[in-house]
Amino acid sequence: MDDARVRRSRANLRRAFVDLLTAKPLEQITIRDIAALAGVGYTTYFRHYPNKEALLDEVIAEEIGSLVAYTVPVYDSADSLAACVTLCTYVDQHRPLWTTLLTGGAAGAVKEELLRQGREVSAPRAGENGLPAELGIALAIAVTIELMSWWLRQPCPWPIEKVAEVLNEAGIKPAMSAPVRP
Repeated sequence: MDDARVRRSRANLRRAFVDLLTAKPLEQITIRDIAALAGVGYTTYFRHYPNKEALLDEVIAEEIGSLVAYTVPVYDSADSLAACVTLCTYVDQHRPLWTTLLTGGAAGAVKEELLRQGREVSAPRAGENGLPAELGIALAIAVTIELMSWWLRQPCPWPIEKVAEVLNEAGIKPAMSAPVRP
């Protein structure tokens, strides 16, 4: 991807797809819609992605990468509640996209990518508590996804601080510090 035109086309396709995701359900978005909004030809789309799911996977990976980059420094400060507030704030600021990702049929792919990236950033922290790192990550991510999905579906959502507190108490603190007895 050294060619500036290739990078620009891919960026335009991703941006168009995200814009469409915030406007209508994934199932209603066609490759023709994406290409038209991105300003590229229909066949050009297929030079970059074999199907819509490949583009979705890339968008999910980028969005989760941004979320992780935004929140990990706060987790490293040992203030897990502040990290949860940061995470919830990020999701709230990108609410239409995260609503689509977590409630519009992509939750499985989001979970897999969160697990993958969670393992990467947590590897250096393995063994800091009594839980096996893999289990702690899986539990924290499961609680995060379920809580965020619930929160994003609410017609009158809870305030960020309340969601962050529940996330911290139900998912993050137990996964980070639970002692395991043999």
